Amino acid sequence: MSETDSPLKLWARENIHDLAAWLLGQEVVAAEEDNVELTTEIPPRIDLVFRLQLADQRTCLFHLEFQGRRSRPEMPRRQLDHLTRLALRADWPVLIESFVLYIEKYAGSRDRGSHEVKRVDGSPALAWNYTPIHLWRLPAESLLSIDRPGIIPLVGLMQIQQPATTLPKVVERIRVEPDEARRSALFTALLALMEDKEHLAMLKNLVESDEFILDTPFLREMRQQGAQEARREDILRIFAERFGPPIQVSLDVDRQLKLVGDLQDLDRLFAAALRTKTLDLFLATLSEVLNKTP
Repeated sequence: MSETDSPLKLWARENIHDLAAWLLGQEVVAAEEDNVELTTEIPPRIDLVFRLQLADQRTCLFHLEFQGRRSRPEMPRRQLDHLTRLALRADWPVLIESFVLYIEKYAGSRDRGSHEVKRVDGSPALAWNYTPIHLWRLPAESLLSIDRPGIIPLVGLMQIQQPATTLPKVVERIRVEPDEARRSALFTALLALMEDKEHLAMLKNLVESDEFILDTPFLREMRQQGAQEARREDILRIFAERFGPPIQVSLDVDRQLKLVGDLQDLDRLFAAALRTKTLDLFLATLSEVLNKTP
């Protein structure tokens, strides 16, 4: 999932009003990202959390997670941890909405989002709920009837049953966006998230008249950030497996890796994670890379 994780998060941040309104079924007046570490996993995961103001003046914490086929620990346990942490850090009373968007085929197929731990007598001692969205099950055509242009790029992760009919409509829906910068950004996200190679080729043919889209700073940046994010996750995974560091060291390394923006430097750190014999030697290499980073 790492190839799409960064593009998805970039797209979600840019289009949170449309995305949240679609998922919640009501208008969102304002959205402010609330960066928070919700887990003690190694490597740590930082999900998207926003503080939303709804049209009826209520405020809620909106937690969003993208998930492929593999989830460790399993999603119900992860969500219990996330929801508990959000509830404990918030001012009460608090409204919390959590959505898991499953993006790979068969991912989360048994997850209904409602779970509980029972008491001896069978009554619930603890219950928690979130909303799983199985994108791979949803027809892409359903998004075209919703007046939320920001969510159109999700068609790349959905079922496209009639691509010859659907994809031209998708492209035309984006083309009518009046703001050129947003139009380019939506095309970029659509191309970055389209996983089916045949559908991607069709899309490129459809937008070939918009040549600027296929090689724009938007698309180059998204691809670059996607590659960087994937490499950071690889480094953290190997780092954790090889050295078994304390959680605080792992969190520190995660924060420091986010400061490394050069892919060659990340490749060097990836090699160091694989080959250095001790934790201290890896940390020394990380320090050298950070010291050369402007």
